[in-house]
Amino acid sequence: MFASPWIAAGGCLLSISCTGALGDDSPPEQTPEQDAAIAIDGMPLHHMTASEYNSTVAHLLGTSLRPADGFPAFGAKGFDANVNALSNLSQVLVQGYYDAARTLAEDAFSDEAQRAKILVCDPAEGAGADDACAREIIERFGLRAFRRPLEAAEVDRYAAQYDDARTTLEMSPVEAVQHVVRTVLTSPHFLLRIELGPDSARSPGALNGYEVASRLSYLLWSSLPDDELFDAAEGDQLVTEGELGQQVDRMLADPKSAAFFQNFYGQWLGTRTLPSHNADTTQFPSWDDELKGAMLDQVNEYFAGFTTGGRPWSEFLTAPHPESRLIEPLYANDPEGVREGFLTLPAFLTLSSRADRTSPTSRAKTILEQLFCAPMVPPANVDIPELGAADGEEGGVTNVRKELEKHRASPDCAGCHDVLDPIGLSLEHFDPIGAYRTQYPNGDPIDATGVYEGEAFEDISGLVPALVEAARSGTCPSEQVFSYALRRRPSAGDRTRIKEIAARWGGGTIADLVKQVVTSEAFRLRAKDKAR
Repeated sequence: MFASPWIAAGGCLLSISCTGALGDDSPPEQTPEQDAAIAIDGMPLHHMTASEYNSTVAHLLGTSLRPADGFPAFGAKGFDANVNALSNLSQVLVQGYYDAARTLAEDAFSDEAQRAKILVCDPAEGAGADDACAREIIERFGLRAFRRPLEAAEVDRYAAQYDDARTTLEMSPVEAVQHVVRTVLTSPHFLLRIELGPDSARSPGALNGYEVASRLSYLLWSSLPDDELFDAAEGDQLVTEGELGQQVDRMLADPKSAAFFQNFYGQWLGTRTLPSHNADTTQFPSWDDELKGAMLDQVNEYFAGFTTGGRPWSEFLTAPHPESRLIEPLYANDPEGVREGFLTLPAFLTLSSRADRTSPTSRAKTILEQLFCAPMVPPANVDIPELGAADGEEGGVTNVRKELEKHRASPDCAGCHDVLDPIGLSLEHFDPIGAYRTQYPNGDPIDATGVYEGEAFEDISGLVPALVEAARSGTCPSEQVFSYALRRRPSAGDRTRIKEIAARWGGGTIADLVKQVVTSEAFRLRAKDKAR
C-alpha cells in the first residue's frame, strides 16, 4: 500500500497509516469552493504564464526579449497555469505588464523586419480615425494579439487612439501605430485567456473556433495560434475529431512543440529544473553545464519517443535510452540489463538526488507523486529531521540505507518508510548524477535489495515489472494531460471523464492521449455537463 498522506523527502515520516495503492484512481482533492468555482466554466480565467508570455510576444512581434522572466512568480499547485488570475493580480505584476509593453513596442519598431510584421500597409498614406490602412493594421494585429477578431467598437476605439496620437501627441504615422501596439499589449484581452460566452450558432456551451484554436495552441505551443489555426477557426473547421486530431499531429511536428516538452513534461516530471540543479563538483568533477545540457537533451528525446515517435506509454519504464556521447561515461560501469526506462535516466536520478548524496525517499516520493499521482503531503507544524541527524550524529551521510534503518526503527516513521524505502533504495546503485556504482564513498557495499508485495528483488530491474503492472490500471498520465490542457486541477466531478479518456487512450502515445483530451467535451465545451 503506497499512497500515504504524510511524507517528507529526506526526513522521518510522521504518519498514522499509509493508505491507497499504486494505480488508485480515487478522486483528486478539491474543496467545495473550488469545485463550485469551476462548475460553470470548464477553464478558469487566468494570466498567461511567464513562459507563455515570452513565447507569445516572440511570435507576435518577432522579439527576442523575455520580459516575463522578471514578473513575480505565481504560487500554483500542479502546473504553472493552475492558478487563479485575479488573486495573483498584484501591483508589481501590473507595473511589470506596463513596463514590458513599453519595452516590447520600442523593440518591435526599432527593427525593420519586426516592424514589417505589424505594418501590413503604409499608414502614412491616410489620415484621421477613418484611415483605412491604420484600421487594417489594428484589425490584423488585434486578431493575433487577442487571439480573436476585434469587435467593431474595439477597432473604432483603437483607431480613435491612433488619430489622437497623430493630432494631439503630434506623432508620425509609424509612431502612432507603435503607441496603439503598446496599448494593446496592456489590454486584459491580451494578458488574460478570456472566453467570452456561448456561440449561438453552436450547441449550448460550445466554444467558438478561435477559442478552440487558442486552447490548442497554448496546450501544444505555449503561444498564440498560427495562421493555419486562425484560418481553421475562421472557416469553422475545428469541430470534428478528425480535424482536431490532424491539428495535433501538425502542431507536434512543428518546432514550436519544444514548448510542450519544456512546459508539460518539464513541470510534470520536473525536468525543467535541471539547468538550475547543483551537484558537488568535489565528488563529481564531471558535473558542469555541458553535462546538464546533455542530460536535458537526452530526456527530452526520450519523451519525444512517447509523443511523436510512436512508442506506447506502457514502455515508459522499460524503453532503451537515447544515446549521448557526453553521457556515455555515466554508463561505463553498467552491468548488462540494469539501465532501461525513465527511472534510470541520468536526468531523473540527478533531479531526485541531493548535491552530495542520493535521496531514496525523494526518489520514491517522485515516483509515487508524479508517475502514479499518489499525493504526498508533509504534516503541518512538525519538525522533520534531516537524514543523518538522528541520535545526535554529525557529519555527512555515508551509507543511506543504514541511516534510513534508524528512521524505520521509530513506530511513527516505520509505516511509511517500510513502503517508500524499498522503492528508493532499489536505485541506490546509481549515484547523485546517475552513474552506476557498487559501493558508497566510505567503502560500504551498495545493497539495493528489497521486497515488494511479498516478492523479493535484487535492484531496480527486479522492481520495474511490478511497477509496470501497477501502472496499467492507473489514470495518472490522463489526469496530467487533462490538468495541463484545462489549466486547472481536476475536480472530483472530473473523475469519470478522466477514466473514460484513459480507457479510450489505452496506454498509447502521448499524442494519442492529447487527441483524446482535446476531443473530449471538457476541452471543447465551455460549460461543464452537470448531469454527469
